[in-house]
Parts: sequence; structure tokens; C-alpha cells
Amino acid sequence: MKNEIKVEFSNKEILNSLIQKSYFEYGQMGRLLGQKNFIELTPQVDDVVYTVAKGLHNATIKLTNSEIIDGTFRFIVEDINDSVKLIPISMFCIVDENQKYSFY
Repeated sequence: MKNEIKVEFSNKEILNSLIQKSYFEYGQMGRLLGQKNFIELTPQVDDVVYTVAKGLHNATIKLTNSEIIDGTFRFIVEDINDSVKLIPISMFCIVDENQKYSFY
């Protein structure tokens, strides 16, 4: 059985910016097109998520944020040369009536 880590991401501005760039820019209408957008994790961005993700290269992690996400948002962790990146892998995103994002 495959296990995934689920953790709360506290920086909603960075998360919202990533969602807009990855799923809704250029008329994408909620579909992920490639892996060119990511979150560069540092202790200043979110110290808890950074601590959890550090050393988990190629692991899958689910992020939550109760203010802007309904459910979880899936990422792959890239930890190379002291650079920790979270690359989105949820293929689809929709915005519900409460202006929260849901991922599939």
C-alpha cells in the first residue's frame, strides 16, 4: 500500500498564486499543463512543510489549507542539492460556490 503525507500549508498567498499559474493561466480552465510551476520551499515560506518534505525526494505529499482548498492538493517532492520544491500533480482543479479549490 502506498502512503502519502498530509500536512497543512499555512502560506495561502503562495498557494493561491501557484494554483492560478498552474491551472487557470492561458485559458487552461482548471487542467494542469506540465510541471513548470512549483513552490520553492524554505523555512520562511512554511517551516512545518519544509521540515516534513526535506529529504523526501520523489515522495508524494498532500497539502491542505482550509481557507482556500476543499480537500487536499497533491504534489511530488523534489529535494536536490538543498533545494526543496513541491511540484503539483493533481490533474484537475475546480472552483466551488464558496470560492474554494478542489483537486482531482
